[in-house]
Amino acid sequence: MKNILKIFLILGLTGFVAAGCSDFLKPLANGSYNEDNYQDYPSIVRGFVVKAYSLRPTTYYITEFIGAEAGTDNAVYRSQASSMRQFSVGTYSISSNPFGAVWSRSYEGINYCNMFLKDRVGINTQYLLDHESDMMLRKTLQGDAYVMRAWYYYDLLRTFGGIGTDGNLLGVPILTEPSEADKLDPASIKRATFDETVEQILRDCDSAEVYLPFNNRDYPDDKVYSTPITGSARYRAFDKISLDGLRAMTYLMWASPAYNPSGDKTRYQKAAQYAVNVMNHNLHVESTFTGGFDPAAGFSWQDLNNPEIINISSMGNSTTMETSLYPQGFGGNANIVPTQSLVDAFPAANGYPITDARSGYDPKKPYENRDPRFEAAIFHNGSEVRRNTNNELMYTIESAVGGKDAPGLTETSPTSYYIKKFIFSGWNPYDENVVSNVHAVFYMRWEQMCLIFAEAASKVTSPTDGSMFGVSPKQALAYLRNRPTIEGKPSYVAQNGDPYLDECAASPALFEALVKNEWRITTCFEGNRFFDLRRWTANPSDLSAINVDVQGVSITGDAESGYTYSPTVIERKNYPSLWRPLPYLDVRRCPNLVQNAGWESWK
Repeated sequence: MKNILKIFLILGLTGFVAAGCSDFLKPLANGSYNEDNYQDYPSIVRGFVVKAYSLRPTTYYITEFIGAEAGTDNAVYRSQASSMRQFSVGTYSISSNPFGAVWSRSYEGINYCNMFLKDRVGINTQYLLDHESDMMLRKTLQGDAYVMRAWYYYDLLRTFGGIGTDGNLLGVPILTEPSEADKLDPASIKRATFDETVEQILRDCDSAEVYLPFNNRDYPDDKVYSTPITGSARYRAFDKISLDGLRAMTYLMWASPAYNPSGDKTRYQKAAQYAVNVMNHNLHVESTFTGGFDPAAGFSWQDLNNPEIINISSMGNSTTMETSLYPQGFGGNANIVPTQSLVDAFPAANGYPITDARSGYDPKKPYENRDPRFEAAIFHNGSEVRRNTNNELMYTIESAVGGKDAPGLTETSPTSYYIKKFIFSGWNPYDENVVSNVHAVFYMRWEQMCLIFAEAASKVTSPTDGSMFGVSPKQALAYLRNRPTIEGKPSYVAQNGDPYLDECAASPALFEALVKNEWRITTCFEGNRFFDLRRWTANPSDLSAINVDVQGVSITGDAESGYTYSPTVIERKNYPSLWRPLPYLDVRRCPNLVQNAGWESWK
């Protein structure tokens, strides 16, 4: 019997055959294991879960994160040949779906989870000699398999869920058994409804909760949660805290107007409750340890041990972020850059939008007296690049006309701005010994839970009411607006009050707008805005939020005589639909796989 070596998933971007078990089920040269006895080799079985985790991206510099931001009004690709830029302006081709990798990677990960879970082979395998440790490991791996399957279905649903060409609100095909390419009928591949896909995610979360440890941290004098099996050795794995984070993310998506035509507010309540569970853990548990969580502390993207991180990818040492985001003058190629509209979204230092006269915003000096989060995320004309260890000035951005980083030059930003967020400030391409740093993707973190809570809770209670959840939506936003930057720049509103937050908290409509803007600036370049703009849209035929002009700025003059700032239009987004297309080849191969509305030609 050679079935196990034939387990491949029919759903894949190329030819419907994504890798199934190739990395772990190739027989050894001496033939010591095969399809019939692989269960006797614990490393093989455990490898299914290890592989499911390792498939997750480990850098923000891919399509789903910074690249997805370039599909919105937050950022733009410098090159017009970029697949995402072509996709977003309507010059795409069916062979260049920028989200195809999400589809194939997710179903590959799901298949690994299914292989571990099938016939309870994973939990019935012995991995360690010590019985107590072995049983603990079995449980955690079983929980991992369930939660990773839930994670991949969440990623698929967020990316491809939408109204199909048949007029129904659809999710994605649900597969809970390993798939054999030579036995699976393509006609059997059908999309579940959106609600059915959410329910599958939540069922897997419930199953995972039975097995996962409480928290992957090392707690002093705690012999239950601080063993080598369930402690920080599982740094990238899920636990019950991050499981609640996934539930919060799922319920918020499900509650949003695009996916909640009945307006069911219990979904918002669930999202808020799961999010506040995570918030409370940080506030009341993580904060009690030396060097633990502090909501008033700044957050560093270079500190991969920060207790604010709830779920993280594998780590990798790389200079890709720096070489891709800096201008050519400092060793980069400025592949993706911020827009003027994102710059304008950051408020003034006193918390008011720059369009409000009370902000004190001066259009002749647009970068002065701004929320410190702006300087922490974006390089502008005159920004200084300083070394993290001794504050040495390494480079100054000169993006005014005639400057070395101005639009129109080789590998410089067309918008006059550059991404600072994620950059390791110890990197200098001109050092004799160039220093790089470890990077990772923070799939969940404290600020994200605050945003989920503020948005969801404000739909079922008033922004100032803390009685339902123990904290008010207003307080959740205050946590974000009061924080200093990691560079130590204090928040003006933390020291002087935040009258604009007070004003918005008195009006549900204003508060909703503020929450949306906080989502935009707090998670900029993390990929959320692409999906947020869509889930917030109640009318699927209304594309006004996504089909917008992408602006930069032309800066003339000099520091001595003053600068003049003139907006420029880089491109206009031109999406045919609120939804993303399913991969063309899979829709062609599977006759009952319904394409999303607006992409009728992709089938």
